[in-house]
Amino acid sequence: TIYFGRRGAAIQAISSFDIACHDIIGKAIGRPVYKVLGGANRDRVRAYASTLFRPTPDDMKRACAYYLSKGFTAIKFGWGCFGRDMKLDVALVAAAREAIGPDVDLLVDPGWMSGRSPFDMIELARRLEPYDIFFLEDFMPPECYEGYAKVKEAGVRTRLAAGEQEATAWGFHDLITRGKIDVIQPDISRCGGLSQMRKIAWEAERAAVDVCPHAWLTDLLTATALHVNAWLPRSLFLEYNVSSSPMLREIIRNPVELEADGTIRVPQGPGLGIELDEKAIAKFRIH
Repeated sequence: TIYFGRRGAAIQAISSFDIACHDIIGKAIGRPVYKVLGGANRDRVRAYASTLFRPTPDDMKRACAYYLSKGFTAIKFGWGCFGRDMKLDVALVAAAREAIGPDVDLLVDPGWMSGRSPFDMIELARRLEPYDIFFLEDFMPPECYEGYAKVKEAGVRTRLAAGEQEATAWGFHDLITRGKIDVIQPDISRCGGLSQMRKIAWEAERAAVDVCPHAWLTDLLTATALHVNAWLPRSLFLEYNVSSSPMLREIIRNPVELEADGTIRVPQGPGLGIELDEKAIAKFRIH
C-alpha cells in the first residue's frame, strides 16, 4: 500500500480480505480463529453497550435503565449532542453515573469533530473525574498525537483511549509513543485485519498499554473482535453496537448474544464461528 496510502480505503479493503482469509484457514483446519492467532486466555468477554448521548439528563437516565435491564455491566455514550456545551456535557455524564450507580463502568466518547482543543479537553476531563469515567475515547483528530500528549501530560486521572481510525503497526507505534495514550482501539476492519492486529498487540504489550478493539459495525466485526479479545493477554471489553439497524444482526444466521452476566461467549466453531446469511447480504447490498 505504500504507493497509494497506508490508511483509508485501501487498507480497509485489505482488512476485509485478511479477516476472510483467517476465517478460511480456521475452517480448513477445523479450529476457531482465536486458535489460529495463538490460543485463548478466556472463553467469554465482558461487553459494553455502545450508544449515542441523549439530549437531556432524564433521557440519559432512561437509556441507562434500559441497558442495565438488558444485562450490560458497562455502558459507553458518545457523539450525538455531546460537545456543544460543556455544562450540559457534564450534566449528561453526571446523570448517567447517578442512574447506573458506582459498580457499572461508564465510558465516554466525546467525538473529535466538535473541534475542542487540548486545553478544552483537559478542562472537560477534570470536570468528569468525579464521575469515575473508565476512559475518554478519540477526542482529538486521528493524527493529532500532540493533542493527546498534551492532555496526558496535564495529569488527568482518566485513561485516554484512541485509535479507531489508525492503521498498521507503525501507525499504532506513533500513536502510542507520540500520543502517550493508555488504551489503543484498533478497528480490525480498518487497521489491516488480523495480520496487522497481531503486530499492533505486540506494540501495545511492549509499551504496556491496554488494547480494546473498536467494533461499531455488524456482528461480523463483533465476532472478529471476540476472537481477538479471547486471544489478548488482557481484555478490557467487547464493544457491542446497540443500534437498531436490522443490518447489524440480520446478516448473521447465528448472531452473538449477550449473557445474563453481561458477557458474550466467544464462538467455538471453525473460523469465526458464525454463518453469513447470503439472502440478507443481498438485500442490503448497494449495486
